[in-house]
Amino acid sequence: MTTTTRGPSVPVIRYAAKRAVARKSLRKVAAEMGMAVSWLNGFVDGKERTLRAKTMRMLREWYMREGIGLADQDADTATSAIDFLTGGILDNDDRDRLRDRLVDTIEKAYASQGPVPDWIKSLQGDGGERKDQS
Repeated sequence: MTTTTRGPSVPVIRYAAKRAVARKSLRKVAAEMGMAVSWLNGFVDGKERTLRAKTMRMLREWYMREGIGLADQDADTATSAIDFLTGGILDNDDRDRLRDRLVDTIEKAYASQGPVPDWIKSLQGDGGERKDQS
């Protein structure tokens, strides 16, 4: 049975953690995450590779609170996030409509502040083509 990963990947979180440590300090970031300083040091250095479910949950929670602005977004992470947000809707048509509305709302928010990132364009259907809204 294949399990799908929901939320940002470990490399994305690791990159955000490295940037957070560079901007703040190892101790401050470890406290934000609820992790030991020595563990976080190993994690950002790439030494911690096998992560328990509780650790992943804590890292993802930190990322959602603190790390989103620190990591470059990519299409895979964005797709996972949208799938996570819409995954509880059982009807495929309803889920697809909600997904389209979420992507449209996110795009409008970014467009009001400047250029729309490529990862948003990648969510707009096949090849970045906008689906016609009915």
